[in-house]
Amino acid sequence: MYVCVECCAEMKCDKNEVAARYGKNHVYPGDRFKCPKCGRMILATNGAPVHDPDGAVSMEYLEMKSK
Repeated sequence: MYVCVECCAEMKCDKNEVAARYGKNHVYPGDRFKCPKCGRMILATNGAPVHDPDGAVSMEYLEMKSK
C-alpha cells in the first residue's frame, strides 16, 4: 500500500507499465500511483533493471536525470 503523506489517503494505481529509464541502457519497470485527493503521483518500480540499449521496451517511461 502506498499512502500520500499530504492527505493520509491510500494512493490508487493510475497506470500500469510505466518505467524509469536511467541513461540509454537501464529501464526499471513499474506502475504509477496517484492520490485520489490531491493528485500527487509516484512511480513504484521493481529493483531489477532491464537492459535495453536499443529502446525496444514498449512502455511509457520517465527519463531520469543523472546527478
